[in-house]
Amino acid sequence: MKNQRFEKSKVWEIEVWEIEVWNMNKTLKIILYIILIPVGLIVLLYGGFGLSLIALDQASYYGNELYIGPIDYDPVLAKAENSGYDIGGDAKLSEANLIDPGNVETLEERFKDGYRVHRVELYYNNYTYLEFCKYDSPETAVTLWNHSEIPTSLEPSRFPVDSWMLEMLGRSLRLNETDSREFLERLKLNGAQQWTNESVDFPATYAYLNQSSTNTVINSGMWNDEEFYRNGTKIGYIAYIIPEVSISTSHNFNKYTLHVGSSGSVRADILMHRASAGKKIPEEEYRAVFKEMFEKLGLPAEKVDELEFEYNPSVW
Repeated sequence: MKNQRFEKSKVWEIEVWEIEVWNMNKTLKIILYIILIPVGLIVLLYGGFGLSLIALDQASYYGNELYIGPIDYDPVLAKAENSGYDIGGDAKLSEANLIDPGNVETLEERFKDGYRVHRVELYYNNYTYLEFCKYDSPETAVTLWNHSEIPTSLEPSRFPVDSWMLEMLGRSLRLNETDSREFLERLKLNGAQQWTNESVDFPATYAYLNQSSTNTVINSGMWNDEEFYRNGTKIGYIAYIIPEVSISTSHNFNKYTLHVGSSGSVRADILMHRASAGKKIPEEEYRAVFKEMFEKLGLPAEKVDELEFEYNPSVW
């Protein structure tokens, strides 16, 4: 009888233990689910995001800027259109929102036609200069800059001497002495910047800088500017803008683009198709595509051999 009771007790204990183990396993499973489900979602989220980035990532080639000599810009635009190429960029400049250069023979010889002036800087010293710029507006902004201060808070006491300011304002804006003084007073009251409907007399300003300087530094290409120095001291700076067109075509799902400036500068680049990270195009292939583009545009195809390209695998 006692043995039977002992055996029943043992069986009951085993059953209780099994139930406890089962409950414990169930609890562990619930805890694991609670932990693993968010972790799995995070892995899926970031994994999917990473895969999407890889799928969108693109390799590319960037070419150097090359001067190919004088070109007939308008016929190049016409041939690009007739060839079915995609055309973008500033093929024609907005005359109203840039400074009209007037007739300056040396610049017309350098840029041919269609160029404009973005801004003019007249230096009082190494830190202070008077700037004329339209900032894509039909009006002209005249600003006195100082490298050590914010222009809008420049105190009149920190202005250059009145005689210099009056001379620069009168020459650049074609103002008489009375109008120049009135403009200078407004400039002082308005925190070193004044907008005006007056046009910049660029030929007169350029003549002043050219005659007053002992040497100049000319930077040609896609970015065109000119610095004027008198005995090593900077007295002026001019930023020019030339028409530049971007001409694109597609070959094997890769985008080939030529950036052609009216002054004769050319730059080439290639944007490869999506999911192309780490992949390359054989050199003979991409040079052949650019040579064909040059030929259709009426440009010297042999110049393509002088282009240098930098490859970017673009792993983000």
